[in-house]
Amino acid sequence: MHDTLDKLIALVPPPTEPIFGEASWEAVFAELGTPLPADFVALVNRYGSCDFGEWLGVLDPRITTGGESFADAARYVGDQYREFRTDWPSQYPLAAWPEPGGFLKWGNTVDGDWIGWLTEGEPDAWPVTIWPRHYDQATALQLTSTEFLLEWFSGNTFGRPELPDLGEVSCEAWG
Repeated sequence: MHDTLDKLIALVPPPTEPIFGEASWEAVFAELGTPLPADFVALVNRYGSCDFGEWLGVLDPRITTGGESFADAARYVGDQYREFRTDWPSQYPLAAWPEPGGFLKWGNTVDGDWIGWLTEGEPDAWPVTIWPRHYDQATALQLTSTEFLLEWFSGNTFGRPELPDLGEVSCEAWG
């Protein structure tokens, strides 16, 4: 895990002044009812809330925005996905958080794509997937969050049209 994070840091240095949430990870996990993958926790502990290439935002789950916690946002996204799935089941085939195996968002793009995990099994084994705004749902990638980012920022767009080649990406703090 740390080898992948070290490679990502070498490729895309973290912000010089990261923005971190004030809540504890334990509080986030308790409200969610599950821990998050260790590689994601390590990523956020190093980068904080950041904007990769002015295209992909990753928010520190310990930050409460507008009175809404990470768990509140997860429930909102799950409710929205279930609503879409009811109306268009072939276009929205995933389970939604907190359903078993449900999509749990951890990032978003400027184009409205949401990146998250399918919460199948133990958190460290959750695969990354994309809830695309303008494209068909793709199968999950058997990668951790950090592996996904390292691959993507190294030029692999996984054949997905919603993922641009970000080339020389940087990371700026935001929150």
